[in-house]
Amino acid sequence: MAAQQEISLEGVSVRKGDRHAFVYERVYEIIARDNQKIGTASYTKHDLAQALQCSPRSIDRAIRRLRREGVIESVPRYDSAGGQLANAYRVRG
Repeated sequence: MAAQQEISLEGVSVRKGDRHAFVYERVYEIIARDNQKIGTASYTKHDLAQALQCSPRSIDRAIRRLRREGVIESVPRYDSAGGQLANAYRVRG
């Protein structure tokens, strides 16, 4: 099993105005920040869930929503033996 990747929450909103930030908003901020820094974001849903202290199902819904709205795209990644790794996520636009 792969080691857990440390995900920084620096600069990621906890609140939006007078309400808590939704999971999809926080996931988008992480992807957008890392796209700006390194060109792509590649995390497992489990690692994102642990960092944001929510369920992997919530992360799955957030990613699905962001893809459906057309703000991110996911690109499958594979290791040299052909096994699938965590998807890479990129901001569209």
